[in-house]
Amino acid sequence: MAGIQNVAVATEVLALNEASQLERNEHQRMLMDLEAQKRAASVDVPTLPKDVRDALRGMGLPVRLFGENLANVRDRLRLELARYEVAQEKGLVFEEMIPVTSSSGAQQQQQQSAQEEECAETEYTTATQELLVAREKISKFSFERAQQRLSTERQHRRQWQAKRVRTVSPDDSDKEKKDSAETDVDRIDDECWEYFKKCKAMGLQGSQYGDARAMSSICASKGAVHGTPLVATGSWSGTIKLWDGSSPELSMVGQKNVCHEDRIMNIAMQSKDENAMLATVSVDLSAKLWNVAPTDVSMSDNDDNENQNEDGGDSPQWSITEAAHLKGHAARLSNVAFHPMGEHVATTSFDHTWRLWDIETGSEILLQDGHWKEVYGIGFHPDGSMCSTTDFGGVIQCWDMRIGKSIMHFMGHAKRVICAEFSPNGFQLSTSGDDGTIKIWDLRKKKQFVSVPAHSNIVTQLKFGMSEHGRGEVLASSSFDGTVKLWSARDWKILSTMQGHEGKVMGVDFSHDDCLVSCGFDKTLKMWK
Repeated sequence: MAGIQNVAVATEVLALNEASQLERNEHQRMLMDLEAQKRAASVDVPTLPKDVRDALRGMGLPVRLFGENLANVRDRLRLELARYEVAQEKGLVFEEMIPVTSSSGAQQQQQQSAQEEECAETEYTTATQELLVAREKISKFSFERAQQRLSTERQHRRQWQAKRVRTVSPDDSDKEKKDSAETDVDRIDDECWEYFKKCKAMGLQGSQYGDARAMSSICASKGAVHGTPLVATGSWSGTIKLWDGSSPELSMVGQKNVCHEDRIMNIAMQSKDENAMLATVSVDLSAKLWNVAPTDVSMSDNDDNENQNEDGGDSPQWSITEAAHLKGHAARLSNVAFHPMGEHVATTSFDHTWRLWDIETGSEILLQDGHWKEVYGIGFHPDGSMCSTTDFGGVIQCWDMRIGKSIMHFMGHAKRVICAEFSPNGFQLSTSGDDGTIKIWDLRKKKQFVSVPAHSNIVTQLKFGMSEHGRGEVLASSSFDGTVKLWSARDWKILSTMQGHEGKVMGVDFSHDDCLVSCGFDKTLKMWK
């Protein structure tokens, strides 16, 4: 019987057809895409839009696809970089992982993205005649204010340098001159240290129940209006109330109900030549201007008068009458600020824009976009030359009010930026937001000067305290952590921490005689002195 023999048989392997090959490649690409998506979260990408565009161009990819915003572009770059890492590990060519598209479609996509980028960089809107007149007035106003401020700063600088020379000089005659010559710098320093002592000893002086719902904002007049320092509050009930800030009792002297159809988000006051005006913004997509004036005693007998003093005090009654209804924003409004010149008011909104309005006519004269997230904080330079706006993307823009362009921007906050406040010295900007820090930006060097770990929760408002010489020596901050804090503007160290609110503190402002007023979710307003 013959033995069994193993005979080698040649195996024939059939090549995959074109459809099967495409399906296998597609499956392999999907697996690698999943791996890339896992790694994308840990990939670092540039922050500035120009750097992001350069990186995409270097990889041969479109700089922007239809419907993408800046955040989407950065996410796409992050994913492409992760794909590149995975392709290198697998030994594949990076282009093999890119989805297959027709050459004509890719070309059209690139042309469309290039056109969008070109339009985004070169598109301008022709200014109206009303806006040109406003910019001319603002330019003249800001030049005069800047000249006065810089002249005073130069004088103080010369005095400070002379003081240093006298201090280091051992000559007795120079010592006698030092003792006899008291300069503005000496007086400013003495006032500053006295001011710091007051701030360190500041405590709760008065508390008043303000509204049935949370009080969202507070502001105070910079001087007495018809002999009365006023404090104004806005609440989630849509009510505006005026309070007598001359005493810790905080007697209510005026009230206006149902000012808005929804919550009041912020309130600002402008007091000039014994006249006061309020501005409010609301979730109902509108802003309003209000005239504030003392009323006749006879008007208090009218049962229909909404401005009656409910506490029955002896303070004079004040009326709050609507002056203008500002409509135009497409989403809820966030903040409001008066221009230092006193003829314009600015509002911010969740529609990614901020707008400038004429107070006299109530008309919109400027619609400014440029933010890719909801715009919240706003503040004007003391000279009136610049406006700073902040958004929920952590971006701070500085706009030149005289030409309408963004002249600088800052990025450094880890989360949303809620508020912006210029220092009275004219060369510093303070910002804060969700990350609990206060950042000071140097406008001359266009970079961050200092970062202060201020609060353990969201910082809701920043306000500089004005001294007799017009210098902002103290910065006040309020926060969701239930505290109000005072900071020295000379070394940015804390001066005082005030606790008294039983919840989130929504706003803070300086009132007369170095007093501080605040309001919060506990439906109260408080005075600190």
